Amino acid sequence: MAAVRGSPPEWKVQTVEEILRLFKTHSTIAIVGFRGVPSNQMQRIRRELRDKALIRVVKNSLVEKALERLEDFKKLEEYIYDQTALIFSNINPFKLYRLLEDTKEPSPLKPNQISPIDVVIEKGPTPIPPGPMMAELQNAGIPVGIERGKVTVKETVTVVKAGEVVKPEVARALNVLGIKPVKVGLDTRVIYENSILLTPDVLSIDVEKVKEEIANAHQMALNLAVNCAYITRETVEVVIAKAFTDARNLVMNVGLPVRELMPEIISRAYQEALKLASLLPESVSGISLMVKKVEERREEKEEEEKEEEKGEEEALEGLGALFG
Repeated sequence: MAAVRGSPPEWKVQTVEEILRLFKTHSTIAIVGFRGVPSNQMQRIRRELRDKALIRVVKNSLVEKALERLEDFKKLEEYIYDQTALIFSNINPFKLYRLLEDTKEPSPLKPNQISPIDVVIEKGPTPIPPGPMMAELQNAGIPVGIERGKVTVKETVTVVKAGEVVKPEVARALNVLGIKPVKVGLDTRVIYENSILLTPDVLSIDVEKVKEEIANAHQMALNLAVNCAYITRETVEVVIAKAFTDARNLVMNVGLPVRELMPEIISRAYQEALKLASLLPESVSGISLMVKKVEERREEKEEEEKEEEKGEEEALEGLGALFG
């Protein structure tokens, strides 16, 4: 059937309808930029995200046409510019963002490119042998010399700052040093879920730091629960053990005559009496004499027990010799 004059081509209509369907059948939609991503890397990204997310690259005008018919998604229009790809998924936005970041690959800076970061060359040795390569580094403003047969950077230097145009000689020097300071891949502009727009500053969380904060919060909560005797499955054993220790210390400190702790209480009292007696002159009172007598009696008792044990051992030896 011939196309009606003034009507859009059929392929455009089908593309818009497919975009509409994908928006309606996925809970998480990411809008990303892919300028500068090589085609072979794009193919790898598609393979890595297979079964996790669907990537669609269509003309911005067709995406805008689809968004005009999706009232809930109209807020995404401002993120449609330059080279744009749509990613449709049903996984958590933070997990999707991490997957997209993991697909990025280290890349060198190109001549006349605007550097997104400060590039710093640290002081120290390089793997470059002396030769014409030194001139490349010197032309880039990198102070180098020769030490122990290797080219060495004499002092730390910033060869290009964020927002500056990368000079060709700087780009060549970085290639010589094997430095790839930037990562190339899909740049997430926004991820949409349940009418919420999540931008990279929200999505780029430090997983290890969050884990550490959660562990610290758990420990603080556990300490609070134990100290205020709040019983939970996690704290009940610790609370009971703490209560037992506190009760035991209280009994020992006040000398409360509890049967289970009487031997320890008496022992402590005895030791304190000895210590007190050692600080008093003998002429002050009869305490020292009394303590000495108690000590002598204790020593005599220990000697008697040793004699009894010795006698028992000799008797056993005699029986052994008799019947051996």
